Amino acid sequence: MSPLSRDDRYTGVFGVTVTPFTAGGRAVDEDGLRGLVDRLLAGGVDRLVPNGNTGEYHTLSIAERTRAAEVALAAARGRARLVIVGVAGAVQDVAAAARHAADHGADAVMVHHPVHPYVTAEGLIDYLSAIAAESPLPVVPYLKTALDPPAARRLAQIPGVVAVKWGVNDLPAFASAVAATRATGVEWICGTAELWAPFFWAVGATGFTSGLVNVTTGLSLRLLDALNAGDREATMRLWAEIRPFEAMRARRSDGWNVAVVKAAMRLLGLAAGPVRPPSSDIDEAGEREIADILAAWNLGRATVAAR
Repeated sequence: MSPLSRDDRYTGVFGVTVTPFTAGGRAVDEDGLRGLVDRLLAGGVDRLVPNGNTGEYHTLSIAERTRAAEVALAAARGRARLVIVGVAGAVQDVAAAARHAADHGADAVMVHHPVHPYVTAEGLIDYLSAIAAESPLPVVPYLKTALDPPAARRLAQIPGVVAVKWGVNDLPAFASAVAATRATGVEWICGTAELWAPFFWAVGATGFTSGLVNVTTGLSLRLLDALNAGDREATMRLWAEIRPFEAMRARRSDGWNVAVVKAAMRLLGLAAGPVRPPSSDIDEAGEREIADILAAWNLGRATVAAR
């Protein structure tokens, strides 16, 4: 990309949708997913990422991933500013998923970091280059390992790469990657949500992903406004409000990342269902803690009181 082709759709809050399940996690709750997309759009989050990690991508069968993408894209059609569908796996499988997403109206695909024990920077860039060459849609790589400046520059120069989701909390490495790619027009997204967004923003992020928006959109959008305005006091006040929730998600080595979001949704009477193994739902003490957080946010008072 060149700076002249910068697309501001790849900035802002990216709502990574949960995948609601039916009882026992047996199937995707399609009506629940449609309702979630409706609620996110009505709440002002118009950049959506179905089939992300918050959507429990790696617990979904290929058929479920395909159907979840179709449902989310149909629900968002004509209303979302941007829908990026999560994809992963072998190059041929990712290319097929990208073609399917394109056929159903997606704007881009987000390529999950490879689930592979032996990943090198050179190999990762070759992998993403092969995917971008086959994909009919723009590509947003999701990094779970830091890249040095030369590797970041190579990544940003891959035709079709429009943004990068950086999912590792190494701020010096992130700052160096942003600086090394400033002339390319690629946007850099904080991939570790609201808890880290202010700090990534300070060194060049222009967006952040969010699982919190599945519960409530207002806090995340107000945080974005404060970041864009350069209002440090408002930013840190909102960060402090959000921090207990995001800190819970980070427990058990991030094992509660989705479970906390789904538990909060259930407390609010929203379609969520359980998480699937190898994740596990939180315990009763954790649910009481979430209920207190929701009450502090003036959400779910009737549900909280009933407990």
